Amino acid sequence: MEYVFLLNSCTQPRCHKRIRSFIDLGYTVKVYSFDRNWYSVNKPVDFDIEILADISSGSYMKRLYIYFKALSPIFKKHGKKCIYYCFGMDLALVTLLFKRKYIYEESDLMYLEYNNILIPFFKFLDRFIQKKSIASVLTSSGFLDYLYSTVPTNIFVIPNKLDSYFLNQKRPGIKKYNPEKIRFAFIGLLRYPNTIFPFIKVMSKFNSNYEFHIWGDGPQYMKDQINQCVKEKDNVVYHGPFRNPLDLSSIYDTIDINFVCYDTHGRNERVAEPNKLYESIYFNTPIIVSENTYLAKQVRLRKNGFILNCFSEEAIYHFFENLSNEELNHKSFNASNIPLHEIVDRGEQISALTAFIKNSSNMDKIR
Repeated sequence: MEYVFLLNSCTQPRCHKRIRSFIDLGYTVKVYSFDRNWYSVNKPVDFDIEILADISSGSYMKRLYIYFKALSPIFKKHGKKCIYYCFGMDLALVTLLFKRKYIYEESDLMYLEYNNILIPFFKFLDRFIQKKSIASVLTSSGFLDYLYSTVPTNIFVIPNKLDSYFLNQKRPGIKKYNPEKIRFAFIGLLRYPNTIFPFIKVMSKFNSNYEFHIWGDGPQYMKDQINQCVKEKDNVVYHGPFRNPLDLSSIYDTIDINFVCYDTHGRNERVAEPNKLYESIYFNTPIIVSENTYLAKQVRLRKNGFILNCFSEEAIYHFFENLSNEELNHKSFNASNIPLHEIVDRGEQISALTAFIKNSSNMDKIR
């Protein structure tokens, strides 16, 4: 069976990991993608991606038009004999309208950022697209809680764990800390200025020897703000884009605490489960996360990090006042006790997904 993968960004490690899982299982794949011109260092070298067009953030309708125009010849070329694996609601919607069989993977509920009037419509549309799919993959159980009271049989929750690359790497030991020079870090797509910069502001006032390191790429406005912050503060360093998974070991080896305080004014961030959770656990690195989120529940359960209101300078200052080597060592130790199979993607869930697809009655339906 052939799988045709449709990506809205050609440099997304999560998508690459999923494609490799299908290749490892012996399936024939063809990969098409759009390019956001971020993270060019993350383009894969072990399989080919055909770029269809450039896209940028902005009008949803404009993006749909680009998708329709670029994908029409792809659907004509591959026809209805293959299965299309769609990353994101917009690509799945286009595939549905072209009446092709598809798997839909959802890693963000971006419509939760829309006007309150629009959210119920997009929630209905999201559930409809999932219902019409052969199978749908959600990367967070928080999405499941938001979307369903009774979960359909074609829904799979597959958390965004680390790439299987780490199965063949030696896991590091427990962190050792220098209380006079703690190194915080933000690693990933550059966003969330409303939490990053207040944290840096309070950190610099509390202890000028503390450092904040930033690795990642993203929109120009965010890079401009980061570069301005670097100019103003000697203890902030911007390292630029990185390769995932190849550079993760060297990055985590140089930091003490992973800053994953997402801006919870965006409701999607309240229900998402980012891969930074699993990275932090694997590298035994304590994590800081925003309160009142699904991610905070996971950190509280595993006892591997701190839960913080990053909108409050008072709360941030209180965090620094109570930060101790003993607590950092304890959280690093807790992370080290979490077994590898809970952290690294071993492919079992994709095997279960493909087995379900082979036996699914949905395979007989033409959409």
